[in-house]
Amino acid sequence: MSPASTTAGRLPRPEMILPPGWQLFPVTDDNAATARAAFAGAWDSGPRDSIGPFVHELERTLAAALDDARETGAFAAAMPMGIPWQVPVSTSLVLSHVAAPDPELPPGGERVDTDAGPARRGIRDEQHPGDADPESVVLLRSIDYIWRVPGHDAYLVAYASISGLPVAEYAPVTEALTTLMTTMLDALTWPAAGGEA
Repeated sequence: MSPASTTAGRLPRPEMILPPGWQLFPVTDDNAATARAAFAGAWDSGPRDSIGPFVHELERTLAAALDDARETGAFAAAMPMGIPWQVPVSTSLVLSHVAAPDPELPPGGERVDTDAGPARRGIRDEQHPGDADPESVVLLRSIDYIWRVPGHDAYLVAYASISGLPVAEYAPVTEALTTLMTTMLDALTWPAAGGEA
């Protein structure tokens, strides 16, 4: 799929309910500025000389994640920004518009009813070689939803990834995060007015 052109009109951006500690970030050409703003308050948590390297690493990591999202054509990304997980499994979500001359939803996945209308949903467990390093973070599961953008020749694509250590004991965390992401995406809605890309 190719990114949707907005030259003929602005595309509506969905509204989402985010869990506590999550933030929705715009994906732009200057994601470093977004990352600096996101962690501006962190400078108050300690002496600048000791907290500085930690804050700069947080900024670098967030900017890199948003740059990766930009490379896929995303316009927004949501991720947990609160207290770190107590287990090495986490998730994030990116949102993109892609061109869709076909008025139907694409084939594949299961058809689901969401608050934003019908969607196609796919949930895939990622396979890893039997000798995968259990200390390396890998993609464990991916979740995608595709909706028609009302009144436009475009799809809205939501892609969530769940990454962590490929350890069987953490499987319940992957299941819980899958429930969280599908609940968030099932509840996504279109703006009543405005909210354009």
